[in-house]
Order: sequence, then structure tokens, then C-alpha cells
Amino acid sequence: MNINTVPVFDVRSPAQAVEALPYLLRFQPDGPDGMVFVLAHDTLHDRPLFSQKFDLPDGEDDPNEAAHHMMHSTLRRLEKFATGPADVLLYLCASQQDAGDGHAAMTRHRALADALLLSAEAHGIDTLAAMFVTPTHWWVYHHDNPNYRHEGMPVDGPDNPGVVTMNARAVGIPTPPSQAAIAAAFEPVTGKEAEAQRAAILHAVGERADRVQASSFDAETERLTAILDRLLLGGGDGIPLEDLTPDQTAELTVGLGHRPLRDIALEYIEPDELPRARELWALLARRCASATTTFVAAPLTLAAFTAAVAGEVPAALLALERARSADPRYLLAELLMEQIVMAGSVDDIADVVRQEREGRRRGHDS
Repeated sequence: MNINTVPVFDVRSPAQAVEALPYLLRFQPDGPDGMVFVLAHDTLHDRPLFSQKFDLPDGEDDPNEAAHHMMHSTLRRLEKFATGPADVLLYLCASQQDAGDGHAAMTRHRALADALLLSAEAHGIDTLAAMFVTPTHWWVYHHDNPNYRHEGMPVDGPDNPGVVTMNARAVGIPTPPSQAAIAAAFEPVTGKEAEAQRAAILHAVGERADRVQASSFDAETERLTAILDRLLLGGGDGIPLEDLTPDQTAELTVGLGHRPLRDIALEYIEPDELPRARELWALLARRCASATTTFVAAPLTLAAFTAAVAGEVPAALLALERARSADPRYLLAELLMEQIVMAGSVDDIADVVRQEREGRRRGHDS
């Protein structure tokens, strides 16, 4: 298969397909959660059409039902492309828990691999291969090559470069970053700190309601904007953000659930503001103390936007996926995701944000 993305390379073996995976994902698949990655391939023009990611089902999920959902979704997207013959390459990527014993995990997920192959056939989709991948080894299901080892074949990559990695280096393509390292920046706080944060957020909701009732939404937005200006404008006041109390971060988190403040928060993207803004949005995301509360959607989306402005697309995509998982109806996250996928950047949106900031500042000064 000829992959017509950056870097350009030919996939002529399972080993190269595995080595290509981080470039297709834009990150090293070493994160805490497993995934099923489906790459659709146009056989007539020998090029990729699209890719899809799904959660790797756990032991309690019905593998046949999960496989049917994945292949049905894939078929629907194939129909939208209205191409000729197409096939798919299936990657089952291990979670961190699975990676400790790759062979055992590969065996445990065999039922899903079999279900995916059968479902693909039932949907009229040819399959190039179904592979199980850990950060260090890989296996191909139903492959009769006797050279493949019981303990798995070693993954080619930055520390063990193969054709794909060498081609990428030759044209100056950087090594995709670690998914685990990106995810760690957004991991919710735990223990007593989480208890304190949840209590602070609950208190902040009531306090905000009282202030809005006593004044107005606009007055509350202005009050919180002044706090953001103090923390971020022109590089901020220099106070370590980690020193912010639970109550201080909670009132910002709750306030960002209101669109006017969220839109103002998008504006802190100038070079002297960007690093500190990224730090603040990641801090607020962690201090939501949950990956599933809808409160986390706003700081994660802001973290994604600032990461994209900084040119760190993998971090942006990961944060957006988390935001959409917490709140599937969060429109800004969907808009940013579409912009990054289609254009590879958020430059157009950033230009609009800068114009709005200039207009807001002019209106404030007049």
C-alpha cells in the first residue's frame, strides 16, 4: 500500500505497516487506553482513504457486537467516498495494562480480531491484515509465516529504525510524540486533592449563581476576564499557577462553561502568553478531578487550541478526543477537530480570534 501522507512510504509487509502506525496516528500508541485503528485503503489507486479509531473493548463487551459497530461505521464512511474496491488494515493496539504481557493480551483479544474479520467479510469489506500491537512487539492474527515468533516480532521505530523511520528522517519528519506523555498532562487529580476539587467546583456553581443573580452574566464575565488577564495577559503576573487554590481554579472552570468567557479565553495565544495559557488550561483540566464531567470539555478544548497554535497537533487531537468523550455535543471541540483534520492547523480560526480580541480591546478602551 502506498501511503500518500507525510512521510511518503510503501507498506509492503506487516512489519512496515506496524512501523507506519505512529505516523498514521501522529503519536506513539503507548497511552493508557487501548484502541482499534482502522485504515481504509483504495485498492484501485493504491492510496489510503481515511482512518478511524475505536475504543478497544474490554472483557465485558460482546466482541461480535463491537466488531459489527466498527465495520458498519467503516462501511458507511466508505460509501460516502464512493470509490471502487477498498480494503482495510486492522490494528488492535494494546493498553498499558495489556502491554506487560503482549502474547497473553494478543490471545485474549483474538475473539475480537476474529469477529472483526468475520464482520468485515459480512459487510463486503476485504481485509489486508488484523494485527495486535504493543509498544515493543506485534503479532498478525491468522498468519502462517513460521518466522513469526511466539513472543512477537520487535517493533521497528526510533530506537530500532526500519524503512519507514529512515525515510521519515531523510525528509526531516520528526518522531511522533508519546501518547502516554501527552495524556499525562491532562490526567485528573486523585485522592484527597480530587475530593477538594470536586467540593470546590460544587461550591463555585452556587457562588456563581448568587453573583449572577445579584448583578448579571456580563458582570460575572468581566470579573473572570480580569482574573484571566492577570494570570495570562502579556505573560501574566508570574505567580506559579500550581499555587492557585482549589476555589480559584474551580471558579474559572465553572465560568468557562459559559460561552462568552470561553471565547475570550481563546484569545491568549500571543507568543508571550501561549506557554502560560497552555499550562493553565491543562491545570484546570486536571483539577476537574474527572475525565467524564462535562466541566472538563472547555479547558481540554482550550488546551487543544493552544497546542495546535503552538504546532503540536498530536497533543491537540488527543485533548479534543478527551473533550468530545466528556461532552459529545461540545461544538467547539468538533469544529477544531474538523479544522485540524481538513487543514492540518487552526491558523484560520486563530486569525479570527485575534481580530475579535482586537475589536473587544478597542471597544473596552472607547
